Amino acid sequence: MKNEEDMLRKCLESLQDGIDEIIIVDTGSTDKTKVIAKEFTDKVYDFEWNNDFSAARNFAASKGSGEWILAIDADECVEQDNIKDAIKEIKLDSGKYNTYIVEIISFLGEVGQSTTVNKMARIYKNDGTVHFKGAIHEQLVAIDGIERMAMSALTLYHYGYLPHVIEKQNKKDRNMKIVKQDLKSGKNKGFAYFNYGQELRRLRKTKEALNYFVKAYAYKGSVDEEWVRTCLFFIIESLTELKRYEEALKIIKDTETLWPSAPDFTFSKGDIYFLQNRVDDAKEVYQSIVANSEKYNNVVYHYDRKSFLPYERLGRIYQIEKNDEQALRYYIKALNENFLSVHIITNIVRILSEYHTAKEVYEFLMSQNVIKTNVIRLDIVKYLLSAGYIDLAIHLAVDLEDRNKDFIKVIDLKARMITNTSGKNATITFEKKDLLIGIQEGLFDLADLCILYSITKEECIEDIVKNSKFKHIFEWLFTESGRFKKIKQEEYVVILRRAIRYNQIEFVERLIILKKFVHKNIDAKIADLFYENGYEDIAMDFYGLSDRNHITRQGYINMIEWLISQKNIEEAYKLVIEALDKFKKDFRFYKYAIEFGKKGDKTLVAKALNLFPDSSWLKK
Repeated sequence: MKNEEDMLRKCLESLQDGIDEIIIVDTGSTDKTKVIAKEFTDKVYDFEWNNDFSAARNFAASKGSGEWILAIDADECVEQDNIKDAIKEIKLDSGKYNTYIVEIISFLGEVGQSTTVNKMARIYKNDGTVHFKGAIHEQLVAIDGIERMAMSALTLYHYGYLPHVIEKQNKKDRNMKIVKQDLKSGKNKGFAYFNYGQELRRLRKTKEALNYFVKAYAYKGSVDEEWVRTCLFFIIESLTELKRYEEALKIIKDTETLWPSAPDFTFSKGDIYFLQNRVDDAKEVYQSIVANSEKYNNVVYHYDRKSFLPYERLGRIYQIEKNDEQALRYYIKALNENFLSVHIITNIVRILSEYHTAKEVYEFLMSQNVIKTNVIRLDIVKYLLSAGYIDLAIHLAVDLEDRNKDFIKVIDLKARMITNTSGKNATITFEKKDLLIGIQEGLFDLADLCILYSITKEECIEDIVKNSKFKHIFEWLFTESGRFKKIKQEEYVVILRRAIRYNQIEFVERLIILKKFVHKNIDAKIADLFYENGYEDIAMDFYGLSDRNHITRQGYINMIEWLISQKNIEEAYKLVIEALDKFKKDFRFYKYAIEFGKKGDKTLVAKALNLFPDSSWLKK
């Protein structure tokens, strides 16, 4: 270990009452790591780091005097009762095994709101017959090649993938350097390729990572090797990200046969269906996972795929289907699995706010202790302000602890800006420092500043924007000479979306007048923005102005839904056929055509089944 002062104490405190001896090896700490270590043991040794994790672990093992060794990192910890159970288990086995595999649950995200699971051999006999091998992602191997392994009851909890830990330890650069050295050695090629693929994946180089995962799988000794299942999981994940859905589904079919109790692969199938807009097929998959939770007890990588994510996806599907009651039901189930998910809480708040007053929603959130931390509370406040739920945002903001009056003032400023829909200055007063605090805290962005300037014309806003990379946008919006500057369609859309959401009528009208300077075919996108914010009639007017070639998939969905609401099925069906001609692989349009009473059209159904042969919905 090196420079682990932030994590080490938690690790050692979890161990001290459950084991006989603690051995600590330090590879060059310059902080208080060794001071903390010596509070728990006098067996603290220095080891010169040589880019080889196995060498460091084997050195530590050489200092141990116990019959068994548990290899644990400084950013991991255990539950004391759990480690006692694991020790009892080893004693009952009476020497039948020389190595035990443990489950490692890693926490991800800013506050550990997501988890992954990994299984690694970490407990082994201290008799010289087993040692670590491999410079990185090291593995325990029997020196004589005869491994006697069993699964342990022990679970390790790993905090090393939290963003602040990765940044401090510079793990990405360190790991990549070691992995490249490992590849050059030519040893254990399959595992080396897999490790390199993992590092490329962390760098979000999906295509390159996929190539190495495929190479790794080709060099596997057996599908029973622990890393192979994870490798296949990453192959499926990469193919899905690259929208190579058919290839991914073929692999999933095989993995479900090999590992029927692993929810990861079945969930991936559901997600691909969801990405293909096959919500009925996806719903069936997600429901099967949560209904058979006792079957799916062997997580390969992503623990959330067993229950939390299926519940979340079901909530999202029912939201798409405009069934708020069922959506709320599944979001609450998801929250029970992961109470730190801001995404889930915001969806619950959105649904409740449609049917209850701000005070009622606030009282519900407080009585049920839904918001556990100030970090979550702040994120919820930001969401509520951006979504226009001002009263509830203010209720929650008042309860924010360790925030000064200036911060609350900024929240109040944004609330007054949003509620000032007349376009006039009214009583909005503020200082430049208020805006700077708002920007720093993520409460104000470019769109907010432009809207606030359109209301107040305060020079301090101009000063801030003109000293940023968005100067050209501000000048384009508010000066005649700025019209000659280029503005990207995405930049225009972001500001217009916010102005529509905040119901800033005068500013929206100004932006509509300026649309001719953006792109001649911007009308279709403007229509999408009005529709998503509930202005369906205005949206339909803009769809009418649009070049058909620039109407998006969602645009066609919006027009079809509007025509259905007007009971104009004939025109809706014409649009469906038009959309099918343009978007030949979008399942939604086949579903519309079939639901419009055309299921008797065997040609249409056959065409859909050719594209989606595994669709249960089509086969019904």
